[in-house]
Amino acid sequence: MSAGLLAASDLDQTLVFSARSAQADVTGLVPVEEYRGGTISWVTPGAWAVLGDLVASGRFVPVTTRTVEQYRRIRWPDRPPRYAVCANGGVVLLDGAPDASWDAAVRERLAGCAPVADVVAELGRLAAGLVAAVPGSEEPAVREVPGLFGYVVLREGQRPELEGPRLGELTALLDGWGFTVSLQGRKLYAVPRPLTKSAAVAEVVSRCDADGFVAAGDSLLDVDLLVAARAARRPRHGELLRTGWEHPGVELTDAVGAAAGEEIARWLAAQTG
Repeated sequence: MSAGLLAASDLDQTLVFSARSAQADVTGLVPVEEYRGGTISWVTPGAWAVLGDLVASGRFVPVTTRTVEQYRRIRWPDRPPRYAVCANGGVVLLDGAPDASWDAAVRERLAGCAPVADVVAELGRLAAGLVAAVPGSEEPAVREVPGLFGYVVLREGQRPELEGPRLGELTALLDGWGFTVSLQGRKLYAVPRPLTKSAAVAEVVSRCDADGFVAAGDSLLDVDLLVAARAARRPRHGELLRTGWEHPGVELTDAVGAAAGEEIARWLAAQTG
């Protein structure tokens, strides 16, 4: 018997929000992530209730560029979803554990791309240039998700220096290496083009014998997911809005910030209920 439609959604700035991206007083929100002794992510009380129902239905699949460790910091109303997609499709979690067969499939997909180590070295050169361009600023943190992708955590004052020629030049260079560049808040990602959220969600759809999926997301790394979905929503904020991206099958929310997250959660529930 078919499981109907699954609900696949990005997390950061789509369902869960930092104090800066929430566009609301976080004292009225529900904390969902703690890090280094403080709360760093929230959802609205309404979204919290709907997410509880979505997870209990067995049809909700979080889909994130976060690493597995970063994803595990997220708190859920009752229990975590059975399936989750992490590392932009590089990892499929089943009951909290990485799926080995999917890991092997991903390695095959990435064989034609430039080595991640080369990309991370280029990100390191970019980071050094940003420090020089913003005197007194901290060194950006350059990180590698081993074998999958690299990213940079920008420091105060560095994003304006990155946007424009620097970002354009990096995007053009890494495009030739088979990588997509995405700037999300303080993080700049460089991800292999074959590493997609939609491919991982298609795997989960197949395993669940579902009819397909609906989706939500806010960034360029969500585009493949949104386009592959039966129906999709994106918030009225974030990278896709900023870059002017549009698609006839992807609707904008009415709300912004954490209120848009609640609107998306309710829409996902209605589509899969």
